[in-house]
Amino acid sequence: MDPSASLSAPHAIRKMIKDGDYTGPTKGFVPGFTQCNVIILPQSEAYSFFRFCESNQSVCKLIIPPSEPGNFNFDTLGKDIDIRYHLPKYQILKHGQLAQECHNIEEHWRDDLVTFAFASYLSFDNLLAQYGINPPSANPTTPLPLYISNLPCNSVDKYEANQILAMRPLTKQNLISAIQAATLSRLPYALPLHFGEPSEVGIKDLSKPNFGEPLTCKEGQLPVFWGSSLTAQLAIAKAAPEFCIMNSPHHLLVTDKQDLELAVTK
Repeated sequence: MDPSASLSAPHAIRKMIKDGDYTGPTKGFVPGFTQCNVIILPQSEAYSFFRFCESNQSVCKLIIPPSEPGNFNFDTLGKDIDIRYHLPKYQILKHGQLAQECHNIEEHWRDDLVTFAFASYLSFDNLLAQYGINPPSANPTTPLPLYISNLPCNSVDKYEANQILAMRPLTKQNLISAIQAATLSRLPYALPLHFGEPSEVGIKDLSKPNFGEPLTCKEGQLPVFWGSSLTAQLAIAKAAPEFCIMNSPHHLLVTDKQDLELAVTK
């Protein structure tokens, strides 16, 4: 990556990604601008998967409607976004199994492919910061711990999964502030789904997340759990469609949409 290149604008980051000058994680880039997880499916799978997402919005909230088949342009999310080139790293799945990772998907693109874009937890972290709450995930090197809970999603056709929950340790006062922020917000994944005893949602050991890095609850803090769009990826793995493309973990689409556009001003 060119050390003199600007990291202050989403379009500049996307250009570096498309040019092959940056292929790493996007966490920590341009705070305040929405980043998206992406799943791309054949049209034959898209309707059932869309119904699954609509039936489980607490963990599978789409930030915009699915694309038209074959459309790789996402102007509603940012200037000149081409979904074939603007993610730092992609995963190609065949029958639910990882077949390949690559830095663009031009050779894999098909006219029947439909793209789904999900907001990430980073947007709510930015809102929490506006309320004086500095979540541990504000550190670019510390992804939130994610746990597969015992809470079932509403199944649609072959798409089913238990909800994946992201944990942030908060004091009771910060929890109250976070709920207030969520109540005034239209951000996805803003309201917590559980707090307190982890075993009540099937989580046996906080030190052993299914994904991400463990975080310790300090004295006076509670484990608080929010929905995660990784649930959608779990549903894909279980349904095992013949073909699927998604972003590699932590390699998200950086958009021009500001998080504050999605939230009511406090």
